[in-house]
Amino acid sequence: MAKRLLSVICLTNDKMRTEKVTIRLPEQLLRDIDMLIKLGEFSTRSDAIRIAIYLLIDKTLEKLEKKEKWYEAAIKRSSIDEMVDKLRRR
Repeated sequence: MAKRLLSVICLTNDKMRTEKVTIRLPEQLLRDIDMLIKLGEFSTRSDAIRIAIYLLIDKTLEKLEKKEKWYEAAIKRSSIDEMVDKLRRR
């Protein structure tokens, strides 16, 4: 997860073309972001929001990969169960 995230963040600064997106956020969320900027965690609101989106996407992809592995395992189990049933019927 961390390697993929860091490489994407580095690409954004150097090579990746960016587009402007307008969003509306609750005032408290913006105050929290601004506080993190003052604490030196992020340099701008854009950086904070960009990193949050990267983390969300990365976490979601990780979850989907786990679901896919579970699904593949379930299919294999199902296939094995079917073969066992066929052998028992003989």
